[in-house]
Amino acid sequence: MKYGMKSDVGRVRLENQDRVGIFFNKNITLLILCDGMGGHFGGGLASSTTLNVFDKKFSTNFPVDKINDPYVISDWFRSTVNSARNEMIKISHNDEAKLDMGTTVTATIIDKENKIIYVFNIGDSRTYVLTRYGEIKQITIDHNLYNKLIAEGVPPVEAKMNRYHAALTSALGPQKTTKIELFDVSKHYDEISLFLATSDGVHDFIDLPILEQILRSELEPEAKCEELVFEALTNQSTDNCTAGIVVLDNK
Repeated sequence: MKYGMKSDVGRVRLENQDRVGIFFNKNITLLILCDGMGGHFGGGLASSTTLNVFDKKFSTNFPVDKINDPYVISDWFRSTVNSARNEMIKISHNDEAKLDMGTTVTATIIDKENKIIYVFNIGDSRTYVLTRYGEIKQITIDHNLYNKLIAEGVPPVEAKMNRYHAALTSALGPQKTTKIELFDVSKHYDEISLFLATSDGVHDFIDLPILEQILRSELEPEAKCEELVFEALTNQSTDNCTAGIVVLDNK
């Protein structure tokens, strides 16, 4: 299974608060991306803490033998999220300002042997797939005010006009409201060519046709990630830029 990652501080921020990792446990792969909340103290600490906790929990207590049960996997994910939150609370004991830290999380769990795929999401980082037919599809739904208003029946044009439309409605942190969404896309396994995880510093600054074009190219996964980051920066991204790719090799 081929994979690649790229993360860049960008041209505006002083600190890279994005984290991305690809981890392995037997025949199972975990792609995870976290975007520390830039306007909050300790965003980089929140994202790195979350990534480290997932790395440890995935290698030590992931229920490999229950991979076909979405309820068990969802419970594991929720438990790991709670462990990450507890770690942040411990870190904040001696510095109350850090209680405001937060991060997004988007994660894909892939069992190539059994053709099982789960995608999880907290916040507005995204997971996409590129199909065997060269089409890009967004799996996750951004947890922001815009989508909340849409769900409440507000017309899209009106929702977009709200000055806070991009504000997060879900994040992981000591004092954050956390909504976890699970997408079981296992039935589409044979139709998927690759998975892409991005922070908003990338996907907010690349038009979908260009994103699709880069993913469809013959570049290796890491080179594709580098090209995505380069394209976002060329388009004047104002944030950290991060991408991770896992290829399924479905031809």
